[in-house]
Amino acid sequence: MNLLDSSFLCLDIGTTGVRGSAHRVRNARLDKSAVFATDSTDTVFALKSVIDELERQIGAHFDTAYITGNFGNVIFNMTRRDIQWNGEHKITPADIRTLIAQIPQHAGYYPMHIIPLQYKTPGLRYTDSPIGHTAPALSATFGAIFYTNARLDEITSFLRRAHIQAEAFYDPQFVLAGTLRGKDDSILLIDLGATYSTISMWTSLGPIMMQKIPYGGNNISQDIAYKLSIDPDDAERIKRAVASLTPQEMDRFTPADVAFDFSRADINDIVLPRMVEIAAQLKNAAAPAITKYPPARIILTGGGAEMAGCTEFIENAFGIPVKNMRSDGAMRALAAYIWNTQAPRRAAFLERAARNKRRFEKIAKLFRWHHKPRRAKFIPILPSTLCFNMKRPETYTTFQAGGISMIHVDIMDGFYVDRVASGIPELKMIRDRTDAHLHVHLMTESPEIWAADACAAGADTVIVSPGTAGVRNAIKIVRTAHKRIGVALNPDSNIKMLKEILRDLDEVMVMSVTPGAAGQTFDERALKHIAILDHTRRTFGLRLTISVDGGINNETAQRCWAAGADLLVSGSYLAHSPDFPLAVQSLLPAHNTNH
Repeated sequence: MNLLDSSFLCLDIGTTGVRGSAHRVRNARLDKSAVFATDSTDTVFALKSVIDELERQIGAHFDTAYITGNFGNVIFNMTRRDIQWNGEHKITPADIRTLIAQIPQHAGYYPMHIIPLQYKTPGLRYTDSPIGHTAPALSATFGAIFYTNARLDEITSFLRRAHIQAEAFYDPQFVLAGTLRGKDDSILLIDLGATYSTISMWTSLGPIMMQKIPYGGNNISQDIAYKLSIDPDDAERIKRAVASLTPQEMDRFTPADVAFDFSRADINDIVLPRMVEIAAQLKNAAAPAITKYPPARIILTGGGAEMAGCTEFIENAFGIPVKNMRSDGAMRALAAYIWNTQAPRRAAFLERAARNKRRFEKIAKLFRWHHKPRRAKFIPILPSTLCFNMKRPETYTTFQAGGISMIHVDIMDGFYVDRVASGIPELKMIRDRTDAHLHVHLMTESPEIWAADACAAGADTVIVSPGTAGVRNAIKIVRTAHKRIGVALNPDSNIKMLKEILRDLDEVMVMSVTPGAAGQTFDERALKHIAILDHTRRTFGLRLTISVDGGINNETAQRCWAAGADLLVSGSYLAHSPDFPLAVQSLLPAHNTNH
C-alpha cells in the first residue's frame, strides 16, 4: 500500500448480495471512504454494481480487492505439531514453516488461516514468536480454518467475470476477532447469514472453536413462502420489512403487507420458533467453550442481525452482553483489519511528516503565517426517514455527502394518524448509526408517554402533535431530559392554540401537508402560519425556531424561506432525486438571507 496516495477495496460477498467499502489513503491517513451494497442473487451483477459505484465515489480504479463473505462449509481444527533437534538449536522462521507443513490437510479444502495459539520449548512457554530463541525441541499448537476449494473457485470465477482479482481471502470471524477482541478478552462471534448460522469462540490465545449450522435466513424465508403460500421473493421482502423477535400486541391487527391478508404476527409466528431453534443449536455447539472460557461479550453480525429485537433475543438466549455489528459488520471489520496491518508503516510515515511539519512551522513563524480553520457550513435541511431505508449504511453515507447534520424521524402510532410508522426501536437503531441531530415528530396519542421513550432512545428534538392529551406534560418531560421541545401546527389548526405555551417552546413545526403520509402536495395555508410566527417572535423577542414539513421541493422551499422559515424537512423530493447533494443545495435559500 502506497501511504502517500493510494486506494484499497474490501468486498463482502454473500449469498444474496455484495457489500463493499473503498478507502482513499493520502499521507498515511484515510482521506475518503465510501460504502455501497447491492442485494441480488446474481453475484457478478452485484459485484459490478458495487465496484462501479465505489470507484465513482472514491475517484479511483480498482484491479484487486480484499475479500470476505460466505465461503461455504468450514472445517476448524486445533492441532499440535512437534520438532526436535540433536542438541541446542536456534529457532528460525524455516522451523515454523516446517511445523505448519505438518498440519493435516482435508481433501477438497483450502487452509485459509493457520493461527499459532501457543509455542513451547522444554521448560518454557511462549505467547509470542519463539524465533531467535535456542532450544533442543519446539512444539506448537495451531488453529486452522479450512474452506472448500469449490466455493473459493466459484468466488474467484465471479471476481474474474467482474474484472477484478482477489488480493487475499479473509474469514469473516477472523477479521472480526482481529479488530474487536480486547487483548485479554474471550469473545463469542455469531453470524446469522442467509445459508449458514456460524458461531466461534476467540480467546487471548486465538480461536478455540468454530462451527457452521446449515440453516439461515433463506430457510426462514422459504418457510414463510410455504406456510403462507406466497412467492419466495415476496416472503424475503416481507420478512426483511416486518419480522421482529420482540412481538407487539398490535401485530395481530397490523397487515404485514398491503398486498396480502396476513398480519405481522403471522410472519413472526413463523420467524420466532425458527430463530429459537437456531439459537439453541448455536448455544449447544459452543457450550463446552463457553464453560471453559466465559466470553465477555457476543459480537453479532449477518443479515439476521438486522431483525428487530435480535440483540435482546441473543442476549436472553445466551445470558451474555451483545454488540450488534449488523449486516455490514464483517465488511467494516475487514477494512479496519487491512488498515491496522499498516500501523507500523503509518506510524513511521507520520513521524517523518511530523518532523517535517515542525521544521516548516519554525520557518513559518519567521514570516508570521497564520491559518484559520474554516467552519463547516450548517445545512438547514432535514431528510425525512419515511422516505429512506435507514437500515442501509449507504443512507447515512449519502446524508454525509450532502452535508446533512439533522435527520427528521416520524413516529406514528396508528391512532393519531391512520398509519403505523417507525417506532422507538427504529429510533434507537438510527441513533446507534449516526451522530446527527435527531429531530423526532411524535404523531401519537398520549405524547407524554412517547416523549420519555423518545428522549431515552436518542432524540435531540421532540415535536409533539396538537390536539392530543398531555401536551403540557410532554413539554415538562422533554425539558427535564434537557432536550429541545416543539409543537407541530397542522394546516387546519388555529395558530391561537399556541398562545399559552409559545414561550415554553424551542420550535414550532409548521405542517404544510396533512400528517400521516409522504408525497403530498404543499398546502398554501402553511405560508401564512410561517409569516405570523415569524412576526410574533420578532415582536416579542422569542428565541423560537420555525421548521416546515411537507411537500418541500426546490420551488416551495424558496417560498418558505421568504415567509421566515429556519429549517425545512424534505422526504420524497430528496429521496427521488438522482443526485442527493445537488438536491439538498437546490433547497437552500436562493439569495443570502439570515437563514
